[in-house]
Amino acid sequence: MTTPTTVVRRYLDEIYHGGDVELVREITADGVVRHDPGGTRTLDHEAQIARIRADLPTWQPWFTAEVLAGDDEYAVLVWTARGRTADQLLSGIEVFRVRDGRITDVWNTPYADQPWS
Repeated sequence: MTTPTTVVRRYLDEIYHGGDVELVREITADGVVRHDPGGTRTLDHEAQIARIRADLPTWQPWFTAEVLAGDDEYAVLVWTARGRTADQLLSGIEVFRVRDGRITDVWNTPYADQPWS
């Protein structure tokens, strides 16, 4: 059974950790709405892939899910990412809406450069 948490886990493991950026086409809507404090932006598949492709080579983030929990429509992810190829660390909280097995919306907090304690 595909749940929001399994979709988000695939997003981390297969796209970011495994480098399968084309999986974006399978597990995200072609028009993901990214909600940030103060505004939203919609990214089609090409824009999502370009964003990830630009990020991966610079530091190859490895995400640790401090919390990954959800229900039948949402997954909440509290994460810490450490660079595999660069000395970089980010942490954040994201809420994903998943419908019909695809991520449709993501709410982001501003990222921090310290790990969760």
